[in-house]
Amino acid sequence: MKFLLSSIFLLSVVIGTAQNGAVTQTVERSESIKPLRIGTKLGIPSLITLNAEYVTPLLDERVAASLDFISLSKTVDDVSIKYNNFEIGTNVYLNETGKGLYGSLSYLSFKSTGTFEDVDFDDGSYGPGKAKIDFSTINFKVGAKLGRVFYFRVELGYGFGKIPETVTVVSSDSNAKAQEDIPNIPGMGSSGTVIFNIGFGFGFL
Repeated sequence: MKFLLSSIFLLSVVIGTAQNGAVTQTVERSESIKPLRIGTKLGIPSLITLNAEYVTPLLDERVAASLDFISLSKTVDDVSIKYNNFEIGTNVYLNETGKGLYGSLSYLSFKSTGTFEDVDFDDGSYGPGKAKIDFSTINFKVGAKLGRVFYFRVELGYGFGKIPETVTVVSSDSNAKAQEDIPNIPGMGSSGTVIFNIGFGFGFL
């Protein structure tokens, strides 16, 4: 009888200790993840973007939703470009801490208006004009995130999509048109673009 009572008591202690350990581990893991991350990325082809990431409970907190957006003006080869860059996707981390190595799949939309100076139009006129430069890509990337409250990340990949090499420029003074080459952007070709980003930011929650 004493043996039975001792066994029951010992089993209760073991179960209680295991449960406390599991709760402590869960709390520590949740605290370490900081699931909401807000920061910025610098690189190609987007130059600079604002980035938000949220780690979901999926696959033991390995799957994160990611969003990038920026609206800027930039001059490239004497062409003034006003553009909106939007990217949405998912990052899948290899471990449960929400940091370290991850794979990424995303969709990028690039919409812009370029102002060209000194264009020779098809009616013989000469002057400034405007053109739309739009494309979208499906992006495959690998990356690494280091840090918890303050973090640093790096990404490398490729975006697959049809990227125009020329655009139709419409005269600012008439309906005259002309074909112009799109300014050369490093890493970008007609079938897609190389992606390389470095980023940093802060984790919350």
